[in-house]
Amino acid sequence: MAAAEITPKYFNMQGSVRVVGRFVKVTQSDWIVVPYPGVSGLKAALYTGADDGTLTYGTITVNNKGTAYTATTTSIVGDAASITRQTPYYVQSSSGEIAMVVTDATPTTAVATLSVIRGCLGTTASATGFADDNTLYIKNMIVFGANSTGVVDFEFTPLPKEPKAQLFA
Repeated sequence: MAAAEITPKYFNMQGSVRVVGRFVKVTQSDWIVVPYPGVSGLKAALYTGADDGTLTYGTITVNNKGTAYTATTTSIVGDAASITRQTPYYVQSSSGEIAMVVTDATPTTAVATLSVIRGCLGTTASATGFADDNTLYIKNMIVFGANSTGVVDFEFTPLPKEPKAQLFA
């Protein structure tokens, strides 16, 4: 069996400082929205010191039953979205593309009409990850999925606010 070729991208987040925070987790899969367009390097621990484990991003499901979106489409419709989204925020598709949502017409409902900048942070715009029923991951909404409640300390590294930064180029 041949080994897969691995071509990682490395980058220096010079000037970027890890952010540490705390909140009280009321239910399993409780979540927070952070005041950055996106974050990376998520970590969390319960007040007991135990790892809070299952950290994920909020999601939006692409809802496009009509003409397929292209790599240049800047208006995206979604449903089944995590509620209480806060712009601007990055979404990441399964193809690896990161897009910045600059306006979200209904940020407090499960339906989403998004105006986006495509191919952000050095990623390549692609129709692949924006097909009907694909999942987009909301990079400034952290979901704490472990079956626990109580005080949680967390940390992350903010992604650049400038969508044209060539972070992953």
